[in-house]
Amino acid sequence: METQSKIIKTEIQGLDANTLLSRFEKIQNGILELQKAVQPQPETELLTRQTVAEWLSISLPTLHAWTKNGILKSYRIGNKIRYKKNEVLTALQTIKHS
Repeated sequence: METQSKIIKTEIQGLDANTLLSRFEKIQNGILELQKAVQPQPETELLTRQTVAEWLSISLPTLHAWTKNGILKSYRIGNKIRYKKNEVLTALQTIKHS
């Protein structure tokens, strides 16, 4: 009990030890939340139209139609169209289960 009373009486710039400990815990929790939020995302491999069409055994016009109808999502990078590998695989799973 003596240790606790000594801690309570300790002050730094007008703040008692319990207030300081509480603030440090909040800071620590905030840092942990930031670390979770800033976890590096796995790199996404980008695939060409030709590669995706070959993977799916479809023609380029069919790939275009699937993209237009929302079956696959494409990304324009400059003047090139690319597909995210993980999204193509997910769409393929959806197509197989339909």
